[in-house]
Amino acid sequence: MPKVKTIAACLLFAAAAPQARAAEDLSKIYSDASLQWLDGRPEDAAGALKYVVYRSSDQVLNAAALRDLAALFAEAGKNGEALAYLAKGEMLAPEDFYIHYEKGWNLLSLEKHQDARAAFERALTLTADQDLASQARFALALAEAELGGPAAAIEDLRSVYSRYPYLLSPSAQLISANLERLKKRPHAVNFIKEALTYDSRNIQAELDLARLYEASDFYVPAWQTYYTLSDLDPAEPFFSDKERKLRKYVKGRLDNLLYWARMAWPAHRDPLPDSGGPRVKLGLYADRAGVPSLVKSFSFICAVDFTLVDTRLGPIATGRSGMQWTVAYDEMNRIYEIRDSLGSAAHSTTNSVRIIPKVPGGVILIKNPELPAAHGVNRGDKEVAGELLALVREKGFWLINETQLEHMVAPVASGLADGSRLPEHLKAIAVTVRTRLGRLARLLSHESREYALCDSSHCLPFAGLQAESGPAGTAAAETRGETLLLGDAPAPADFHRACGGFTASGVSDGGRPLPRLTPFNLYTHLFKGPPDGLLCLSEDKTVSSDVYWTLLLEPRWIENRLNRTHKIGYLKALVPLRRSPDGKVKTLRAEGTAGTAVLEGAQAISDALGAGTLRSDLFTIRPLFKGKYPRFFVVRGAGTGDGAGLCLLGAGGMAKARGSKYREILRHYFPLYKVGKAR
Repeated sequence: MPKVKTIAACLLFAAAAPQARAAEDLSKIYSDASLQWLDGRPEDAAGALKYVVYRSSDQVLNAAALRDLAALFAEAGKNGEALAYLAKGEMLAPEDFYIHYEKGWNLLSLEKHQDARAAFERALTLTADQDLASQARFALALAEAELGGPAAAIEDLRSVYSRYPYLLSPSAQLISANLERLKKRPHAVNFIKEALTYDSRNIQAELDLARLYEASDFYVPAWQTYYTLSDLDPAEPFFSDKERKLRKYVKGRLDNLLYWARMAWPAHRDPLPDSGGPRVKLGLYADRAGVPSLVKSFSFICAVDFTLVDTRLGPIATGRSGMQWTVAYDEMNRIYEIRDSLGSAAHSTTNSVRIIPKVPGGVILIKNPELPAAHGVNRGDKEVAGELLALVREKGFWLINETQLEHMVAPVASGLADGSRLPEHLKAIAVTVRTRLGRLARLLSHESREYALCDSSHCLPFAGLQAESGPAGTAAAETRGETLLLGDAPAPADFHRACGGFTASGVSDGGRPLPRLTPFNLYTHLFKGPPDGLLCLSEDKTVSSDVYWTLLLEPRWIENRLNRTHKIGYLKALVPLRRSPDGKVKTLRAEGTAGTAVLEGAQAISDALGAGTLRSDLFTIRPLFKGKYPRFFVVRGAGTGDGAGLCLLGAGGMAKARGSKYREILRHYFPLYKVGKAR
């Protein structure tokens, strides 16, 4: 008998041991699911989370797995499956705001508007947090639009619009849509313009504005807006067709009715001082790929006397300061004609031509450049110092400016400073810009060796010397020659507009620390607004879209972009796959009726979602369905740029809120670099 008891005890122990081990392993399985999700395997992650839900008796672990499952299924547009797991989650945590909010969102996507309204109203009773309440009321307005009509939806949206700055742009966008349903089109136009005021990169608002202008018979503004869209997305035939059709309503020179700067005379009458630094060749009017646009003609005014040099024949003419000359390509005769200030022919050639000021540092104003094939290029008049080369190309020419690198620092810094007049902020930017320009000038980053730098975002945007502000000029002068060094060599000196809390290297700007990354944790992290002490957050919260942003993107335009190369048919889902350890999307899967496309890298993803306007790759995405297809995708993100190096707005926050000096600012963002003068 004792022997039987011993055997039974052993059997019980043997049976209990695997259960104990399984219970211990469930936490690891849950952790592995998060890693699978980050690695771009959401289906594997969902399988592991389901296993945890069905095997775990730990309520905390179970609740976490249920929330992550619901987030994964909602993201993939599987709203029915998400609701099944949310029902289990509600049993464990009936007073949880997120459970009811997510329940409402999935019901809304299944077009069960009455039940969705009830879920959102329940969620509103469970929180006093302004972030959460505003998000719930915003979603409630979507249900009210179907139940109570557009007037009821506007009432809820006005509450969010007037109280919560981090949903200003999408709230204005939805108010505009509901006003249009009420046939109040002029008011709808005003609100969609507000949406763009609060977020200039809201491409869906730009699309809506173009359509509303045209429907309201405002043909010139409609043409201007479609022109902007065709500039952003030149491969979209709808935009270019609209722009051509509306062009007939425009009187006068088209370029003068757009957003290009036009100047009558040079702003710099005196030559720029010799800085003694390196000289660089700058490709002007470059596109996003860093290639100078083909110029058909341009006028110029030199602030000092100048010489014109045919690169094969030698000097051909001289000109007086303040006189406007013109260089143009004659396509019929295939020659380049130079005309003086009286319009008389001064020279005809098939060679490249140099404009050389007789005084070193003399300024040349380039006026009215004709760039017929350019897209996404700033066509404004532009001041440059030094020599200007009209380099012969087929059916036109490139403009190449040979100048001192130091002459570019203050204008570029002015453009990046967003109107800041804080001396220490501007000095930090000037040192970073100087370092970046010097490094780029040494890299072979362009296909052509005719120039080392370009004036587009491919290198650093350079609008011309006239863009320089007085404080930026002073900051550049006071830091002349100073660069960031890594050892004795120039540092990479990257920068971005707003980090949203933490830079890519982990430097904190006072942001909310990232939680342990899981599908649900990342979603809720971007669901809430930024903390008040965030350095890159402006005191004026109405301009906070650089830091925290929300977009409502219609699938039609994403489909059009994807179908040019991938043939996906009608878009059904956008599923982020691989993410970096800090949550940034590295790979995105687009699922359509005809196929699937996998997009790799931040640029490809931004091009597909917003024609290159997406602020950053730290975002979550949710579809809201109408019938079988998404009505729009809700994209919530943080930051502007890639988060590398200097946070431009954060540097301003350090200078203003903390009184930090420029070297302290640079040490904060570049802890491994030192400030010095490179050889």
